[in-house]
Amino acid sequence: MEERGQDERYDTFEDYSFNDGIYKQIQGNVGGDIYSFPNSVLDNQKEHVTPITIDCLRLRKYLMSYGNKKECQNKNCCQYINYMLNDRVRNDYNSKSSIFDIYESFMNDKSNNEIKDLCMSEIKYMGADKYHKIKKLYNMYNICKLFISNPRPTLSCSYANLCAREYNNIISDYPNIDDIRFCKALKDFKVVLERHESIPTRNCNSNISGSLLYLYKCNQLLEKSVQVTETLGQQTEMLGIQEESGRTSDPQGDKMEEISEVNPISPNSFNATLPITLFSSGIGVLSILLSFYKFTPIGHWLRLRTKGFKGISEHLDAEEYEMQQQNSEYEERNLEYNQYNIAYNSL
Repeated sequence: MEERGQDERYDTFEDYSFNDGIYKQIQGNVGGDIYSFPNSVLDNQKEHVTPITIDCLRLRKYLMSYGNKKECQNKNCCQYINYMLNDRVRNDYNSKSSIFDIYESFMNDKSNNEIKDLCMSEIKYMGADKYHKIKKLYNMYNICKLFISNPRPTLSCSYANLCAREYNNIISDYPNIDDIRFCKALKDFKVVLERHESIPTRNCNSNISGSLLYLYKCNQLLEKSVQVTETLGQQTEMLGIQEESGRTSDPQGDKMEEISEVNPISPNSFNATLPITLFSSGIGVLSILLSFYKFTPIGHWLRLRTKGFKGISEHLDAEEYEMQQQNSEYEERNLEYNQYNIAYNSL
């Protein structure tokens, strides 16, 4: 199944009518710009120089007719002008795709900064399948525009029949259509035809809407596309609900996680900080104790106790020294007595 991005959609009837009106206004109004054309973009082009130059000038004037990029995108303006350039290359320049290098070089010229960002990526050589689909759509739109805008009932009826015939021809040409965007353009156009059926029915013998072929294959594709879109939307919604419930189920955990993200603490930094913290605490405690010792009644009492303890200690030392002296004298006398006994016994 061929899928296309939003920027690759096919023109609706309303898009075509608007863009075609802009192009027809500027189509013959570029003669005054030909002298300002940057000839360097032509490079070594020798054939069709003048018509290619006019193509470039029309491209610029057409895009400058749109107020801004959003307006251009809403009207699908890029596809219209790209088709017109492709039609020109196929019919007048022997389908030489290299001509698009000139168009691209022209849009990249410094004199075109205003239009460079509008359609730069969409001005390119089309594949045959897409080109022919757009060609059929535009032919059908053009006939239908004559039918809707014509005030004369007899001609309006004729154009209505021609419009319905072109529509049925496209349905017949693509029995196994697999292009969802193309299907949508056809279905939208069918609605346009049915909406304007009241104009010719008073003067036509046939029922226009009843003569339109049924979009069986297209309807299948579009229904399948809607189902896929709805399924994806439901899955996205469920994922959003699960994520939301996961965030609200543990607000305390989320809060702690936020705090840890704001103030992360690694194990290495904790190990390095702990000794410093302990040392600082020890210094603080020591300072407090010294203050108590020097400047409070408790400190005065401690100093008195310390002096008393010092006096007792000195007294004990003196007594111990005296006892040592007495023991020494006793040992000397005992030694003399033993020597005397030894001498007496030897006699």
